[in-house]
Amino acid sequence: MALAQPPSFGRDLPDQLNRIQNVVHDQIAFYGDVRDYFKERVALERQYGASLQLLVRKAMEKRTKREEALSVGLETSKSWNGTSSTLDTAWSKILSEADEEASDHTNLAESLQNEVCEVLKNCEKKKEATRKRHVEFGVKLLAERDKIYHDRAKAKQRYDEACSLVESTRVKQGQAKDDRHVEKAAKNMDVHTNDMLSAKNAYLLSISVANEVKERFYHVDLPSLEDDFQSIWSLAASKLVSLLKTVSTLNLRCLDQLRTHNENFLAATNTIDAQSNQALYIEYNRRPFTDPPDFVFEPCPIWHDSAEYALSAPEPKVLLQNRLGQARSKAADLEPTIAAKRHEITGLENLREAYSQNDSLGDTDEVVENLLESVRQTITLELQYTVLTKEVEVLEQTLGDDQGSQRPHTFKSASFVTPTSCCLCNSNIWGITKQGVTCKACSISAHVKCGPKVPSNCAGTAPLHGLRRNASLAALSTSVTRQQATVDSVSREPQNQTGLSRAVSTSHRPSAAPNGGEGLARSTTTVNKMAAPLSSRNALNRTEPKPKARMIYSYEASTGFEVSALESEIVTVISPDDGSGWIKVETSSNQIGLVPATYVQIISTNAVIPPSSAPPEPATGPTPVPSRLRRAKALYDWAAQAPDEHSLSVGETVTLSKGGEAYGEGWFEIIKDGRKGIVPSNYVELL
Repeated sequence: MALAQPPSFGRDLPDQLNRIQNVVHDQIAFYGDVRDYFKERVALERQYGASLQLLVRKAMEKRTKREEALSVGLETSKSWNGTSSTLDTAWSKILSEADEEASDHTNLAESLQNEVCEVLKNCEKKKEATRKRHVEFGVKLLAERDKIYHDRAKAKQRYDEACSLVESTRVKQGQAKDDRHVEKAAKNMDVHTNDMLSAKNAYLLSISVANEVKERFYHVDLPSLEDDFQSIWSLAASKLVSLLKTVSTLNLRCLDQLRTHNENFLAATNTIDAQSNQALYIEYNRRPFTDPPDFVFEPCPIWHDSAEYALSAPEPKVLLQNRLGQARSKAADLEPTIAAKRHEITGLENLREAYSQNDSLGDTDEVVENLLESVRQTITLELQYTVLTKEVEVLEQTLGDDQGSQRPHTFKSASFVTPTSCCLCNSNIWGITKQGVTCKACSISAHVKCGPKVPSNCAGTAPLHGLRRNASLAALSTSVTRQQATVDSVSREPQNQTGLSRAVSTSHRPSAAPNGGEGLARSTTTVNKMAAPLSSRNALNRTEPKPKARMIYSYEASTGFEVSALESEIVTVISPDDGSGWIKVETSSNQIGLVPATYVQIISTNAVIPPSSAPPEPATGPTPVPSRLRRAKALYDWAAQAPDEHSLSVGETVTLSKGGEAYGEGWFEIIKDGRKGIVPSNYVELL
């Protein structure tokens, strides 16, 4: 198979000398573009090297200042002998490698400048000079060709002129009349004919020469010139390739140096040993330590006393008994939480180890942060548990078997709109600023300061005696948790003119005060209406028949926790009034819910139930007039704090909406200015 001929401008591009020399000019001019690129590359390498050296210098200065603190700390117990930690040593090596890397970039810049940019500049000049000389020679060769073409044209002109002269002589010869003129005309004819023949020969010769020159120009000289320009192009390309290879060699050499620096970087990194650094820090920071002395009882300087618990007086003993019960309950609550946290820590530690070995599994930092947060929470809980268990231990030893009934009250903050007797000090509790507490399980009330002093003998709470310590804690935790889940604090409130009792629950919304209502926040739920005292719930388990009651008035439910009932309808009492003014009933349609206690009349289980067509007289309170809405008078000023509230002025008379008295605990719904809104129930008096 014949090999393909290499490309040839002279053979493949005939008579395109101008275009070829222009493209060769562009090829040589490309040298300048390449040189400009490498000039900027040189500037960048120099700038990078200088910037990196400056950065390394700053880092070295910081490292020098922090060397001692990083290795052994600033407050050592003995003089530092200059021994550096593995971290400081590795960092020093890393900075040294970075400094050498900066020098390598500077050296690369110098090599590119000297071995590439300067050579490109010289080659461009030489190649352009060669191209220009060959362009000039091509112009000269073209001029020589045109001169020969011009000589042929002149020979043609002389030949034409000779022919014209012969023709003119022939005409004159034919016009000669005497012998003398005929002879002269014949001589002139011979001379002019010879001149014409000579001119013809010269013209024919010039044609042959011109054709030969043309043949040589287009098939020898011009192709040769085009091939010469092609050679200049090829030489320029070869030189450029050589220079680019030089650049590649310089880059590879620099990369080899950088690879060496990186290997040294990695080797220095692998020498960092946290345990070795910690051992070095310990070596220079050992100090004698003695545990602080235990705290001891210090009697008051003006009262001589001993370090024995005061159990002779009832009140201090009750306080300790109540504190024992509270500590047991809280410790029991903490035990499962701490166990769950410890289990969580174990899982996070395993996850941290897995992520540390394989970063693709997840974010180790996030796991560590979660682990530390769990550790912090666990330590806090364990500290609380330690305090509680120590209190239980000491109080059990101190009280012995005299730990009281251990039937803890479930006191909840409550407001008292009418005076109520304190079960401890027998003084009155009154006010809407939560000055007292109420136990729903046994329906007793006390001042806030008296609550902790009330003996733990709640009738609605199971006793905790006779249990092992942990078992008693768990049982107490369960009891208190159930009580807290089912019993909310509710204060007793006097019956208004309709006999409807209201309670303001501090578990949901602070009570309104005559000071303008600061801190009043309305609740959107009345869950505490459903809370029944434990004593009542225990009564439900007895086999005694449930009492019946008759609806004195019709009642329409306003929340999901209430139930609607018709006037004279017989209902079954599920839970009696616990002081909140509500009872839980089951209607004749088997619907269970809350109704106002003053809307029903309890019927003896042995009594005969009269027909519903003859409703009895209401036991208490005036009969409401169903044909008109109830009205109320404002006792205090009240400023609305939400869009669904109304403002009140002292003495203002307002109209309640249908069922407005049963809107929610501590709130009435009124109609004012053409829209419905709510106001605190203890800010108004029903008319």
